[in-house]
Amino acid sequence: MVNINKLLDWWQRGVIAALGISILLLGIGRLEFSSFSLSAWSVSRTTFFFWFLGKLLLLYHRGWAGFELRRLSGLAPLSLFFLAATLSLLPDFRAAGDYRYFAFACGHAVMVADLLADQQRVRWTILALGVLPAILVVRGLVNNPAVLSVNLAHRFGFPLDHANTAGFVLALTLPLCLWCIATETGWRRRLAVVSCMLQWLALILTFSRAAWLGATLSLLVYAILLKQWKPITIIVAAIFAAILTLPSFRDRLLSMANPRQDYALGQRLMLVSEAMRLGVDKPILGVGYGRGRVKEALRGRLRGSEYENDPLWHTHNLYVELFAGTGLIGLGAFLWMSSTALMRAARSAWRAARPDAILSTALGSSWFAMIICGLGDVPFFHHETRILLFTLLGLIVSTCSVGTSRQ
Repeated sequence: MVNINKLLDWWQRGVIAALGISILLLGIGRLEFSSFSLSAWSVSRTTFFFWFLGKLLLLYHRGWAGFELRRLSGLAPLSLFFLAATLSLLPDFRAAGDYRYFAFACGHAVMVADLLADQQRVRWTILALGVLPAILVVRGLVNNPAVLSVNLAHRFGFPLDHANTAGFVLALTLPLCLWCIATETGWRRRLAVVSCMLQWLALILTFSRAAWLGATLSLLVYAILLKQWKPITIIVAAIFAAILTLPSFRDRLLSMANPRQDYALGQRLMLVSEAMRLGVDKPILGVGYGRGRVKEALRGRLRGSEYENDPLWHTHNLYVELFAGTGLIGLGAFLWMSSTALMRAARSAWRAARPDAILSTALGSSWFAMIICGLGDVPFFHHETRILLFTLLGLIVSTCSVGTSRQ
C-alpha cells in the first residue's frame, strides 16, 4: 500500500528541484537542443502544474491545515493585481496572449513563497541569482565578441532576446551578487567578485539607459540601508567615469537630455503620450491587459499619421502601459504591490539581525532596481524579466518578515 505521506514528501522535493532548475536557468539563459529548448519560463510553467496538483493532494489528505496559508498572506497585493488584470480583459479574452504568461508568473511567485521559505533554500537561491549571471555574460561575449568594441551597433544582449532585457536582468541581479560577496567566504566569494565584475561590464555594454539608472539607484539604496558608502561610491564612480570617458557611452547617456533628437526616445515619448490618452479615455480598467490589446488600441489612434506603419511593440514604460491596459485599478494595484514589497524589505533590513539585514537589503535594492527600470521597459513582456520579477517578489514575501523567526 502506498504511504501517502511519503508520496507527498517526495512530490514536494521533486517540485522544489524543478523550481530550482527554473531559477538556475535565469542565470544561465535558454538552452537550445536539437529537438527542444529549456528556459526558466518553460520549466516554471510545467512545474506549476505539478505544484498545483500536489496542493490538491495535500488538501484531500490533510485538509486546509496542511496549506500553511499564513505564510502566503504577504501575497495579497499580488492577488489584487491579478484580479485587476483579469477584469480588464472582460467580457472577452481576445488578444490575451500576454495574460497567459502573466498568470503563470503569478503562480511562480506563489510557488517561490511557498517552497523557498527555508533559510538554506533561500541562501542557495540568492547565490544562484547573484553569481550565475556570469554565465550569461560569458555566453554573450563568446557569441558576439564585437560587443567589446564599445559601439552602439553591437549591444550586449545574447542569450536574452534584447539588450534592454539583458540590462534589466543584470540591474536586478547585481545587488544580489553584492550580498554573495558580503556573506560568502573562500572560493564562493572569489567567484562572486568575478561574477560582479563581469555583470558590470555586460551591463555597461547593453547601452540600456534605464538599466544604468536602475542599477545606480539600487546601489544607492543598498548603501543607505547598510550604511556602507565607500565600496558603493567606488563602484558608481568607476562606472560613471567609464560612461563619461568613452564617447559612445557619453553620447548615449547625454541623449536623455534632449530626447526629441533621439529617434528611439522620440518614438517612445509619442507612444507614451498616446497610451496616456488611452488610459484617460478608459480610466477604470483600461483597454485590457497585455501588449496585444494596447497595441491594437494605439494603432487605431495612429491611423493616418506618420507613425501608422511603424512597428509598435509597447510603450517601454511599465506604468503608462499598465494605466492604458488596466486603468487606475490595475496601476494602483501594481503600485501597492511594489511599494508593499519594497517597504517590507526595508523594514526587515533595518530591524533584523545582521545576516538577515544584508539579505533583506539585497532583495530590497534589487526590487528598487525593478521599479526604476520600469520607467524604460515593461518586464511582463519578456520571459526572463517576468520570471525574475516574480521570483524576487516570492523571496521578499517568504524572507523579509519583520518580527518573525525563520524556519
